[in-house]
Amino acid sequence: MKKIKFIVFWFILFFIFSINVNASSNTYTRSNNNLLVPKDVIVTRENINAILNTPAVSSSEKIYDFANLLTDAEEKKLFKEINEYINNTTIDAAIVTTRDLRGFSIADYANNFYDYNDFMSDGVAFVIYVGDNEPSIYMANSGDTKGKVFTIYTQKRINQILAYVYKNISAGNYYNACSDYIKILSGYFNLNRNTEYVVNDKGNIVKNIPWFGIIILSFTLTFIIDVILYTKIVNNKKVSTLDILDDCVDKSTLMVKNNTSQFINNKFQ
Repeated sequence: MKKIKFIVFWFILFFIFSINVNASSNTYTRSNNNLLVPKDVIVTRENINAILNTPAVSSSEKIYDFANLLTDAEEKKLFKEINEYINNTTIDAAIVTTRDLRGFSIADYANNFYDYNDFMSDGVAFVIYVGDNEPSIYMANSGDTKGKVFTIYTQKRINQILAYVYKNISAGNYYNACSDYIKILSGYFNLNRNTEYVVNDKGNIVKNIPWFGIIILSFTLTFIIDVILYTKIVNNKKVSTLDILDDCVDKSTLMVKNNTSQFINNKFQ
């Protein structure tokens, strides 16, 4: 009998330690005597109720699936992906799913969740709210408004990110949405704050060439061809437009062959 009890004990112990302790929905109890806020948070009459109503969590967990939208395996994969992003960027990040905004708007919930828990000063929070109607999503920035987080993740880019991942959110593919979110965060960071990039319909970061730039490039090319045509006609040389195109344009890249001029390569990276 003792042998059976011993086996059961070790089985239970193994089960406990095999549970994913990195990503979870654990929360802690805030009270007026112990608000569990970072040291830099100034508590006032205006924000104390918001603090008390905000879930208190361990900032090390990163994935907070309060709505139970992810499997344990998916949480583990996202935890690994989001920590790779954090280690590469020194920007903190949190992904939260919830069915209860605790009386906040989704924007206030996201900002409070990040600000009133012990995350790094520079970071982003992504909230998925699943209520009675269509799901809602929001991305919050934290840090100096002139710092790297706000410079890289502009409102325009945030809108692009949310528009892309919402396709999977509305279809119930929550892991794919969160994984794509992390991938796009990394993509924009790796562009080193270049503002000329957008998210395409495959979730990739690509160069955005505005129509104005294309028109200017076309006029420039036309002008160069006209000048060469005129010069060769004046010199009584028979020449065709196709000959000039062969001389002036690299067909493999559509770049103008001119060592004194610089043009934008319109090939997506």
